[in-house]
Amino acid sequence: MQARDIQTIHFHPERRAWPVPRQLPAVPRVFTDRREALAFLDTALAYPPPTTAPVAVISGPDGIGKRTLAARWGHQAAGRFPDGQLVARMRAAGRPAPVAEVTRGLLRALGLGEGEALPWHTEELLALWRSVSATRRLLVVLEDTNAAEQVLPLVPASPQCAVVVTSAAPLPALVAAGAHLHRLEALAPEHALLLLGRIVGEQRIHAEPQAAAALVLACGGIPLAVGLAAGEAVLDPARPLSEHPVLAPPTTAEAVTMTTGVVYGSLPEPEARMLRLLALLPAPDFDVLTAAAATATPVVQTAQLLQDLTARYLLERTGLVAGRGEVYRLRAALRDQFRAAAVGTDSTETRTMVVQRYLDVLIATAHSTVQQLTPHHRVLPRQYRHLPSEPIRFDSDRSALAWLESIAPAVQPTLDAARELGEHQALATLVHDLWPLFHRLRRLDLSVVAHKQGLRSALIWGERMAIREMTTTLALALKGTGQLAEAGQRYQEALDLANADEDRRGIAQCTMGIGACLWAGERYADAVTHLSEAARIYHDLEDLRGGALADILLGSAAARQGKPDNGVALLSGAHASLTLLKPPDPLNEGRALAFLGEAHSLAGRHDLAVTALTEARQIFEDLGHAHWLAHTIELLGQDAERSGAQEAALTWYTASLEQYAAQASFRDMERLRARLSTQTNQ
Repeated sequence: MQARDIQTIHFHPERRAWPVPRQLPAVPRVFTDRREALAFLDTALAYPPPTTAPVAVISGPDGIGKRTLAARWGHQAAGRFPDGQLVARMRAAGRPAPVAEVTRGLLRALGLGEGEALPWHTEELLALWRSVSATRRLLVVLEDTNAAEQVLPLVPASPQCAVVVTSAAPLPALVAAGAHLHRLEALAPEHALLLLGRIVGEQRIHAEPQAAAALVLACGGIPLAVGLAAGEAVLDPARPLSEHPVLAPPTTAEAVTMTTGVVYGSLPEPEARMLRLLALLPAPDFDVLTAAAATATPVVQTAQLLQDLTARYLLERTGLVAGRGEVYRLRAALRDQFRAAAVGTDSTETRTMVVQRYLDVLIATAHSTVQQLTPHHRVLPRQYRHLPSEPIRFDSDRSALAWLESIAPAVQPTLDAARELGEHQALATLVHDLWPLFHRLRRLDLSVVAHKQGLRSALIWGERMAIREMTTTLALALKGTGQLAEAGQRYQEALDLANADEDRRGIAQCTMGIGACLWAGERYADAVTHLSEAARIYHDLEDLRGGALADILLGSAAARQGKPDNGVALLSGAHASLTLLKPPDPLNEGRALAFLGEAHSLAGRHDLAVTALTEARQIFEDLGHAHWLAHTIELLGQDAERSGAQEAALTWYTASLEQYAAQASFRDMERLRARLSTQTNQ
């Protein structure tokens, strides 16, 4: 890069290469037949349209083997998709997964979002997905899909990609859009018998051929039903196949339902109880500690029960997750049946306590992430009725963020379950303790929805501190999404409450919030009135952090209003105060330095500007804060432009645009393109 001068050089280790995603599960060695369906996929996905990826829909009843078929074909066709094979579940906790959540998962699988926040808006996420998939050769498998509307936004525009959709329904709207449909049928008797033999052993089939044939007939040729029955036989090798409980008097129930009922009925009570109670969780998956806490079962026993239930084909392992360990989920085809068993077996009190315990373990763990990631966040009054015996503790930011990211799909279903049970204190507390998810991972869309629910629950709860905190953090979420007028209104509501409570720190916080909204709208003169009042109160309270945050915005406003020297004084003082904090606040230290660099630049002191901005850039790189990193690079470009170093400015602006594009931050991209256009025309 050409530059006027060089202040500091930082050498950064090369970012580790992200592995090519190969998310298809292993195909069981007992996989049987499906030649016709595999040939269909070969043909349907071989001749793509010129402007979009081909789409194949595999439909059929639960347990028919749709997911396993998709995995088998994907492994066979792996050479066609050297850039990755992605798998996304389109249902979570018994409800359709939001398109935004699915898109986030696909992007993270490709390495985006590692150490940086993904866009919060659904359209921005989809735009980023279209951008990154346009130049790749990817296979995308969308499992357990409910509607065409879930699929269409995710279809890549590249004909080098392919999409396989599994669904119980045929999805006619998707077929109307050009997808190819194949309905998967039950296995033929000879193939079902072959599957049974591969699981229980050929010698048992040869010893009891009539009983084996009757068994697969009772299972209707449904692979899951055959697998459940076979698993039961393997675990009881001394019992003849002719005495298998599935061969009891015939029933009119569908094969999977009947076989599941038989297998469930033969389970020891601890395993049956675990299944019933896990089916009540308002979450798509669970780990050992969560399952133990929610079901009031010792951790060691829970780990063994989950392993045993997995061996019986009743649970699935989904993998290891940082901060959670081994993660499991109920087979989607069986969840409703076990939930119904809970309703018929367990008392209302027991079923309610499962959700209460789950809420408590989420709240306790979310609070641990607050202590690790945002220790300055205020703590609401809380009451644990079922505090987990082994709450999760985090020893690094990375593990805390990984836990938050992994439980994000469970947040909305859990809040809905808490509302339905009238658990308003728990709902508001959970929303408040999930602040790092909203703040550090910039889940602003979820933040607005969750905080509106949290505020309603806080009002019912009647806890004034909770009402104020929910109102304030809702305002912050609205400000982050650009809804400045409504954000200012919410801050005013919180300010009225703080005034009524004569809480000076709360008054300062809300006054600063109003000023921040005005500052974000570039109404600097109006903002200064509120920010100055907030700073005065914070300084009277000897609140170093609060005063520094107010001074950051005051200093920026002064610099942008033509008083850069005043801005430098305020920003230097703010930075000095923030460096004294215990625990530290590196994000706001970086913000103070970034605005200090801008103030020096506006004053014509370009050497000092580059020094401050370079230090800020290093902080944001270390934190992995993509938005502020991009903004600081943009400020370096502005400084180079003011100093007359046009080529350096062009380089910085290009780098900043690339950073914003990686986040699909459209407003920022538009601004940077305008700057680049101005530069290239000079």
